[in-house]
Amino acid sequence: MGNRQFVNFFDGYAKLNSWKFPGNGSAFFSTKFIQSKVYTESLAKNDIAPYLTFEGVNPPFDEVERYESFLLNMDNTVVNVFNYSNKIVAMNDIWKVYEINPHTLDTIGVVNPPTPPTKYSNLGRLNVMSTAHPVAEYGTGAKFDILNTFSLLPGTKERLSVVRVTSLEGRELVAEWEIDQTSYMHSFAVTPNYVVLLAAPYYVNMDNMLKYASVVGGMKWNAQDNSTFYVVEIKTGKVHTLVSGNAFVIHHINAFELPDDKIVLDAPVHPNPYAFSIYDLSYIHNKTQRVTLPAIPVLTRFTLDLKTQSVQRVSFDSGPKAPCVGALEMPVFNENYRHMNYCIVYGQVINYNGKGFSHIALVKKNVCNNAGDLMYTAPHQYLTEPWFVPNPDGKEEDDGVVMASAFDGDKQESYLLMLDPKTMTEINRSYMPTRIPFNFHGRFFDIV
Repeated sequence: MGNRQFVNFFDGYAKLNSWKFPGNGSAFFSTKFIQSKVYTESLAKNDIAPYLTFEGVNPPFDEVERYESFLLNMDNTVVNVFNYSNKIVAMNDIWKVYEINPHTLDTIGVVNPPTPPTKYSNLGRLNVMSTAHPVAEYGTGAKFDILNTFSLLPGTKERLSVVRVTSLEGRELVAEWEIDQTSYMHSFAVTPNYVVLLAAPYYVNMDNMLKYASVVGGMKWNAQDNSTFYVVEIKTGKVHTLVSGNAFVIHHINAFELPDDKIVLDAPVHPNPYAFSIYDLSYIHNKTQRVTLPAIPVLTRFTLDLKTQSVQRVSFDSGPKAPCVGALEMPVFNENYRHMNYCIVYGQVINYNGKGFSHIALVKKNVCNNAGDLMYTAPHQYLTEPWFVPNPDGKEEDDGVVMASAFDGDKQESYLLMLDPKTMTEINRSYMPTRIPFNFHGRFFDIV
């Protein structure tokens, strides 16, 4: 934009892509930029407007612009879309969201929900960070999310809150507690009775965030520290604290309860947060560097014992038909099985064969029996993360369709790919009238 460039893929301006299926064998496609403040102001001045970025800009903001970007915070809701009481919103790991008209993709406006009342002082504190992955509450239409409260005053504690999202602007406090340092959390897990947060030693430092005007610049990884599970009782707000070995999780999959106060939680676990560096444009553009990944996730099951305050951790073996499946990320599953014992998760494996970043597989992992592990790949096809849409009349967990946006390297065209989840074979593809960049989380809305 103008004389400046972003240096990380995460900072590209948010653009929505939409496919509609009227049920007669055809599909309709539309795309539109979210009219966020950072986008519209950048267009107006032909320069990247000073808002907080994921990894900065080149040339960098000057001192005044860095301060301004810190005050304005992040505004680019590029990560996820969600349904709050039939209101569609675009979001990032921040408290505010942008409401979107799902029929036209027009931006209705920014929404800054009120923060719930607190028993603690808000003097010198900043309520800004949340997650991009709210989770449905069991048995209700509500969702859960978290709120990070940062301290700007030396010697005062920071705060972590679990909130219930009742509507587009409705927020209720479930639990809140003070912490010494705020960990970056992109997602979390929910069971019928608990909200489970995994706080890895990837800490947010507001002073450095101001100094570098970027999220990455304000983060610090303490590899020698343990991770902490916070298990929140939904009914009472009581918080159980369980300490575990170092583990960094970006995307939780599912969690469910066992007898005797035990909770099972599945997630791809990274050895460190350096997986984010694959979205650096310098990495993407470097043919030599992108052959290897800085961090490879391991599909892991945690068993949390609330009686003994202990955590057990095991990894899943990959089946013979999909030897790469244990390294899946961007996990999705049949949402009808959320909060309960389940078997099947779908995901994306980048560099599945060790030949480079662009060698991507879509996979199906059966956590109950690895003989059911499957994968889909095709030469010169660049596959983004999948989304599973269940068959409304389905009887089995994998009754439905897997969809993913893809790019055909031979035709130089983008298309929507549809796979049969039972076999992970192609059902159909629908080519687009435009090229679609590599994208993030998609979601199917039956209200459109």
